[in-house]
Amino acid sequence: MPRLIRTKDDTTKMKDAIIRSLEYRPPLDWEVLLSNFRAHQLPWLETVTPEHYERVFHLRGRAGYLRVSLEDPGKNALTLKVVGAARSSVPAIEQHVRRMFDLDADPKVIARCMARQPSLSNLWRCYPGLRVARTWDRFETVITTILGQLVSVRFGRTLIRELMQNAGARHPVTGEEIHLFPTPRALRDNDLSAVRTSVMRRTAIRAIAALAAEGGLPLTGHPEPKALRRLLLTLPGVGAWSAEYIAMRAFEDNDAFPATDYGLKQEIKRHPEMNVNDVRPWRAYAAVALWRHFAATKEKP
Repeated sequence: MPRLIRTKDDTTKMKDAIIRSLEYRPPLDWEVLLSNFRAHQLPWLETVTPEHYERVFHLRGRAGYLRVSLEDPGKNALTLKVVGAARSSVPAIEQHVRRMFDLDADPKVIARCMARQPSLSNLWRCYPGLRVARTWDRFETVITTILGQLVSVRFGRTLIRELMQNAGARHPVTGEEIHLFPTPRALRDNDLSAVRTSVMRRTAIRAIAALAAEGGLPLTGHPEPKALRRLLLTLPGVGAWSAEYIAMRAFEDNDAFPATDYGLKQEIKRHPEMNVNDVRPWRAYAAVALWRHFAATKEKP
């Protein structure tokens, strides 16, 4: 994993960072957002501390580094620091981060929608400030979702690490040698024999990489939700759960709902009167609230 900024040279580079303030509509549950990113962090590229989210990225031919932290809660803003990127890229980076942290969500609008379903409305009041944590890169999300199927979280990270060891670079701040996420072309042309997953998954990853390399997978823009589902379900290794999960986290689909997820099924079983379709087109936020309650219930003795 990339280490935190500690040396004098690293600190000097951070002094040259481009700094932006990213406003949001309160409330925002910062700790839950960080816990989501921590659970899915990529080796070498992402680091999550109790105070920061940090990420190495590759944009427009340059490697850069960003750090996101919470400003004084009274200011209702996050602080974004960027190192290594061209100034012309900063607006795009801001939009990436706003999307990742779901900063354009309007909690009042979502709460009014949740009020249509009493059980969900109660949960929403119990956990104010929930957001749908998105991802930096769609291709990363599709590949890591497939690679992490049917294995433990720990081994899933090991597989991702093995996949990433094909692409090297230096950390934009610390200068450490790290591994970037492979491009679609790199994965398409690699036999992936070093990755300890099934032959079927290797084949699926190469097929999806080939599709992405040829422009058949929409890595930018806002595809129509139904068309997106149809496309995702044609990908090898992508079933109903994966399609909804990828649509939610990578394609900003606010109505995505992975109904076959174990935690969601347990919560719906606990509330048989609940109909999540009552809160369309905001079912992704219903999923986040149900996951949060499932986690909180598991934490209790």
